[in-house]
Formats: sequence, C-alpha cells, structure tokens
Amino acid sequence: MTFTSDLQDFAQMLSCAVDLMERGTYHHGQKVAYIAKGIYEHLMAKEAPANLIITSYIHDIGISSFEDKERARQFFANKQILRSHCVDGASLVESVDILKPLKPIILHHHTNYSDIDKYEEGIPIEAQIIHLADRVDVLINPERYILDQVDDIVDVVLKYRGTMFNPELVDAFLDLSVKESFWLDLTNEYQHAYEHIVFPSVNMKMDMEDIYQFSYLCAKIVDRKSPYTAEHSQRIAGIATALGELCDMDEQDVYFLELAGLLHDLGKLAVPEHILLKNGKLSEAEYRIVKQHPYYTYCLIDRLKIMNKVRDWAGFHHERLDGSGYPFHLKGDQLDLGARVMAVADIVGAITEDRPYRPGFEKRETLKILWEQVDKNLIDGDVVSILAKHFDDVIYSGIKSKVVV
Repeated sequence: MTFTSDLQDFAQMLSCAVDLMERGTYHHGQKVAYIAKGIYEHLMAKEAPANLIITSYIHDIGISSFEDKERARQFFANKQILRSHCVDGASLVESVDILKPLKPIILHHHTNYSDIDKYEEGIPIEAQIIHLADRVDVLINPERYILDQVDDIVDVVLKYRGTMFNPELVDAFLDLSVKESFWLDLTNEYQHAYEHIVFPSVNMKMDMEDIYQFSYLCAKIVDRKSPYTAEHSQRIAGIATALGELCDMDEQDVYFLELAGLLHDLGKLAVPEHILLKNGKLSEAEYRIVKQHPYYTYCLIDRLKIMNKVRDWAGFHHERLDGSGYPFHLKGDQLDLGARVMAVADIVGAITEDRPYRPGFEKRETLKILWEQVDKNLIDGDVVSILAKHFDDVIYSGIKSKVVV
C-alpha cells in the first residue's frame, strides 16, 4: 500500500487551523509566506527555498491559546510570549522527520537583529526574513484601506532597521513596498492571491509515515490546549484503528481511520479555552460554539483534496444515524462504516476519559450508555457489539495510534 501527498498542502492546512485561534481566519501564515517570498527573491534574485515557505506557514504552531495568539499580533508583543511560542514550536516539529530542519528557523523567528551575536549557533537568514514578514503583517489594520497604510507601515519598519530587523532585508522590503500590487495581493477579499501562488521549489512529497507524523503533530497542537485531552486524539485514533481492523476494513481504510482519529478535533482550535476547560455544563451559547469544530475539521482537511475519506470520517464524528447529529445532520446510508466507527470511537474515548467536570466512566456504565444510543438509532449497533466483545483490549490495553505501513 502506497500513498503520497504534498507538504505545502499540509503546511497550509495547519496554518489555517492555527489561525482559528484568532477569532477569525486572517491567513496570517500564508501572508507571511507571501511577504517572505517577495523579500527573499528580491534580495537574492532567485527562487525562495522550500524551508522558508513551509516555515512561514507553520511558524506560529507553538501558540496554544486565543489570548496568546492575540497578544502575539501586537507589534510590540510581550517578549516572553514571543519566545515561549518559538521554543514550543521548535520542540513540536521534532516529532516530524520532514520538518526537523525547520527547528532553528522556528526557534529564532522572533530574534531581533541586534541580538544575533548572542547566539553562537547563528540565526538562519530564513528566521530573520520571517521575523520581518511577520511584523509587517501584524502592522496591517484590516479596518483601513491598505494603500492608505503603506507609508505608516514603512515608517515603523524603517525606525527599527538595524535593531529589530536586518538592514539588508529592510531595504529589500522597501523596494517591494512601492508596488501597489504587493499590498493589494495581501488584502484582496475577492481573490486570495497569497493562497494560490505556485511555489515551484516547494515540491516536497510526503510518504505515508510523513503524513502520519504530520497528522500526529496536528493532534498534539490541538490536545495541548487542555490537560484533560493531552492524548485524546491519539487515543481516539488508536480506538478507531482497532475497531476498523475488527470490522475487517482493508489496510488503506484502517490507515485513513487512524489519520481521521488524529485529525478529528483539528477544528477545536476555533473553540476558546474558557469553554474547553469549563468545569460544568455548557450554556446553549457555548455549545453552539463547540458545534462548529467538526465543520472546521472537515473544511481544513478538504483543502488537501486527496483524502476525502479522512475528511469525511473526521468531519462526521458527531453525526448520528437519525440525523440529529451536527454539523451536517447526515443520517442512515449517508454515513458509511468508517464514519460509524469514528462516531463510536469518539464517544467511548470521551466518556472513559477524565474531564474537568467528572471522572471517566467504567466499562459497565460506558457500555450501558452506548447501547442506549444504539436503541435510539444514534450509533451503529454492529460496531458497538464488536467493541463490547473486545472492550478490554481496545480500551484498557494501552492501544495507541501507530504508523500503518
């Protein structure tokens, strides 16, 4: 079994996911990539390298809360917030072989030019470019017409030439800044030019293990938002994989189930921490916010265009057979075996885990809840029957997600 994808597509997906923590999708990572590409190519007179583009997309993966995301978008952001998300982001990419070379770029993407001599290892030029590109993007006020802001943005950048920013990079940026098209591309609401630019150098194919590792990275980014869900996505992936095998699904579908389990809560980055960590029942308004997360999961994975089963199984994990689930209200034959397995895996994983408002349920109570949902035509009885026969092995034997090759 072989399956490949493109790293740029996955990196853009993750960039958009991280933007969900900003009370709206501002395409920050993609805009930084566009700005960084322009600066590099103007300065070097050659095509921007893949590591610059990919790191630009994912440079903010170390941010774990709405509050920190908003603070990081201030031009004079708290140095501790900037440094901590650089360190955390650099640590996160260590789990993905194809991303390991990006670690020093992520680690130093907020290091000021005047501080470079403090680091014996040196600061990659890509990190310095992303630092400038990132700060240029945060200076853009979405409430003002972009061309009315250009002089103000340029003045701020010039003020910190040689202190915050590498002078050569500032000069390259100044040359770019005279082009109205450069700014209009960044703010065009009708056609997001920064999303559709072809980067010929970014042709990094991912094999099945690369895709798994990247999906696991996404799971860690989501799950670290709460101490109660530290391994939730990995656990759901393990349960779904075990159930898929017990349901005699073929090798590729079991692999897709594993990916769906790892990615199923990616849209939860759109849910504020005060709701995720609430010690008690959610209000109706809070529950409506939670209900958006599988929709965003579906949309994010749909960007990849090659993993429709993963998209569906991850995005449909809150759908129910009678049509009462969310967010698509699918029912019956609209939900295939993979979607039914994911629904059961998510329920059993959730109710057997400790949460802020209750301890995890034991086997007897868990199965009682599942069979009640079968009786109400919410979830698949055949899948629950298989789970009941192998409950201890699936739930208590420490089965975790693993690479299927």
